[in-house]
Amino acid sequence: MSIRTSTLLGTLTITAVAVTACGGDAGESDTSAAWREATSAEDGGGMDQLIEDAQAEGTFTAMGLYDDWANYGGLLEAFSEKYDIEIVNDTSTGSSQDLINAVVNRQGQADSLDYLDTGVSFAYDADEDGLLAEYAPATIDDIDEEFVGENGTWINHLGGTIAIGCDTSRIEECPTSFADLLDDAYRGQVAIPGDPTTGESGFMIVHAAALANGGSLDDIEPGIEFFSELDEIGNFIPVEAGAGTIETGETPIVLEWDYNLQPIAEDLAEDADIELEINTPSDGEVSSFYAASLNDDAPHPAVARLFFEFLFSDEGQNLLLEGAVSPVRLDAMIESGTVDQDALEALPNPDGITAPMPTLEQRQANQAVINEQWSGAIQ
Repeated sequence: MSIRTSTLLGTLTITAVAVTACGGDAGESDTSAAWREATSAEDGGGMDQLIEDAQAEGTFTAMGLYDDWANYGGLLEAFSEKYDIEIVNDTSTGSSQDLINAVVNRQGQADSLDYLDTGVSFAYDADEDGLLAEYAPATIDDIDEEFVGENGTWINHLGGTIAIGCDTSRIEECPTSFADLLDDAYRGQVAIPGDPTTGESGFMIVHAAALANGGSLDDIEPGIEFFSELDEIGNFIPVEAGAGTIETGETPIVLEWDYNLQPIAEDLAEDADIELEINTPSDGEVSSFYAASLNDDAPHPAVARLFFEFLFSDEGQNLLLEGAVSPVRLDAMIESGTVDQDALEALPNPDGITAPMPTLEQRQANQAVINEQWSGAIQ
């Protein structure tokens, strides 16, 4: 299942491209080959050269960057217009594992991915498998070392906190905790956006449930047991929840990232006269950052690196902020006075990331546990 919700009105149009040999192929241009080895803009001749060579490549390929996912719609549009780059964004899926699979299965092909947005543990594994390119944007000094992969192949770029979305037109009293979700009143009404074994949002939701039920960031099993109980009593429904399923009433209660729920709430209020109440669970609060990375076999290595520069620039980070996420350079932009103040004040939590976050080591250990136990816990 996909871990990201698509918009009510659709996603970016997917532009078809021919599947031909490209990344690292003998037919690759000298400039593209040079950028494939560059670990900074300076390495490749500077930003002006990067822009020129990226425009010569002309296309940016990605997967799962939905319009309403952290304002990727606005981010991609701004990048495309600023640099005259065509966007090819496959929105047929968005799970972290599907992105990794695409990189593995499309080696040397023009429709492979230039850029990946995945959960941290997925980025770590992709780095271990040699799939990611080392690259540092010009603003790297603004980013704490804890948010950068050990080999410089991935960087945390956006984050948020797990919350409970509740359709007040269908639910008389909305839950404000994981304990509340066990109430008989919510039979057949609770859903999550995707499989926690393949995507970050579901994975972090189970972390939050663990904290709410006597577990810890080192012990995710109580979270799995909670969802097993929720499933057994009939409250949990195995539906990939999103804006559409909330609108139709199929999933009136959804556990999701606060920044995903906020634009959904705005759209539902405007288009369907539905009020979506959003609450941070009082008994299990967890936050997390996602990881941005570049495919080592990117079909457009200059474009990929130019997008990284844009993503971590003030402009790119403020565009993410408009999507109700906390960008990784938020503190630096506040200090320098370059932050979009209106977007900052509209954040679900204007203080940014404040809830507990699992470490990489905790994620890896918990991922192994959930991969082993989840399918047996949910019938």
